[in-house]
Amino acid sequence: MRLSMKTAVIASTALLGLGAAAPAIAAQECAVKQSATAQYDCGQFGVLNISLEGSAENGVGSLYLSNDQHLFPVDIPANSTSTSLTLQRPDGTTVTFSGTSNPAIPANTKVTVGPLKAQVKAGDKLDSYIPAAGSPDVSARLSILGVNNTCKAVTKQTPGPFSF
Repeated sequence: MRLSMKTAVIASTALLGLGAAAPAIAAQECAVKQSATAQYDCGQFGVLNISLEGSAENGVGSLYLSNDQHLFPVDIPANSTSTSLTLQRPDGTTVTFSGTSNPAIPANTKVTVGPLKAQVKAGDKLDSYIPAAGSPDVSARLSILGVNNTCKAVTKQTPGPFSF
């Protein structure tokens, strides 16, 4: 009886298209890298176009941020940055990605940080978090070689939010 019950469950699952391949496909789709850009007002560094690259696997989202508008005049050693970036769901709740990873960055070249990590839910759609006017909230915090800065997103992501 137990064997026939198991066989019936497997057969009905396969007929519904919910076989073992479905989770593998879903995990593979989440691991696809997505790219977007958004503008951030970073105070003393001006309004910057920040490039974002994101992916997720097994409920953990990873983001990389890069900018080639503001270049540091000195080398930045690997894993010497501290960064957090807050993104927003359509319902207004937020997710903050953070990390201390970066590749070694030669002086006067594109600055890249990440991966920044956060727990994400299947189906999450995350876009730039634009704080309300007058709000003390920030979208990003960066510390590079002891230079601390905060940024507020001023645009949503283009071409659109990341889908996890």
